[in-house]
Amino acid sequence: MLPSLLRTEIEKKLPCAFQVYRRSLHGSIRTGIAQIDDVVQGIPLHALTEICGGNVSSGKTSVLISLLAQASRDRFCALVDAADSFDPGCGQAAGIYLPRLLWVRCGKSKVKLPPLEQAFKVADILLHSSGFGLIAVDLSSLPERVVRKVPLSSWFRFSRVIEKQSAALVFIEQEPHATSCAGLVLRVMAEPPGFSGNLVTQCNLKMEVARGWEKKPVRSERTGFSLQTQWA
Repeated sequence: MLPSLLRTEIEKKLPCAFQVYRRSLHGSIRTGIAQIDDVVQGIPLHALTEICGGNVSSGKTSVLISLLAQASRDRFCALVDAADSFDPGCGQAAGIYLPRLLWVRCGKSKVKLPPLEQAFKVADILLHSSGFGLIAVDLSSLPERVVRKVPLSSWFRFSRVIEKQSAALVFIEQEPHATSCAGLVLRVMAEPPGFSGNLVTQCNLKMEVARGWEKKPVRSERTGFSLQTQWA
C-alpha cells in the first residue's frame, strides 16, 4: 500500500495520529528582557525550562538574575545554588526582592552529598512543598561530565510533578539534558561587549530557542539583545 493511502486509512481510524502534540499554555513569568519575552512569551508555568550557555560568560546567569527580579515582585522564589556562586548583593542591585527569595547553598550543610545530588534532592523537596512560583536550579558551574550522568527518569519525574503546579521549574546548565521532558530550552551566547573607554557598559548576547512547546524540536530561532551593566 502506498504511504499516502496508508496514512489516509490510519487517519480515518485515529484522526489525531499525525497531529503535533502541543502542551497547554497556562501562563508564564516574564524574564524582564523584552527580546526574549517577545519570542517565547516568558518562562512557562507548569513546565520544566532549561537555560543553557556553553561558557562562564555566556549570559545565562544574567538571564537568571533578570528572571528572579521579575518573579520575586509577586511570587516566592527559590534558588538552588549547586556551586554556591550566587551573589545576593549583585542580585539585589539587579532588582531581586530578597525577602521573597529562598537561597539554598549546596555544600554548606552537614549532609555529605555531592553538590549535584544535593541540588536534585532539594529541588524535589521544594517542588512538593507547593509554596513557590519559581524554582531555579543553577547547575552551570558543575562539570558537564557530571550533569550528563543524570538519568532521564529524573528529568521525567520533575516534568511530571511541575505540570500539576502553577509554578515554573528552571535549570541553568552548560548544555541541555532533559530532552523531551523540557517544555522550553533556551541557549544564550555572548558576543563582544560594548565599551566606553576601558569600561564595559553593556553585554551583547544572542538567544536561540532550541526547543519550544511542541514535542519535537522547533526550527531554531535567534534574536540578539543587550544588557546594561550595573555601573553603566
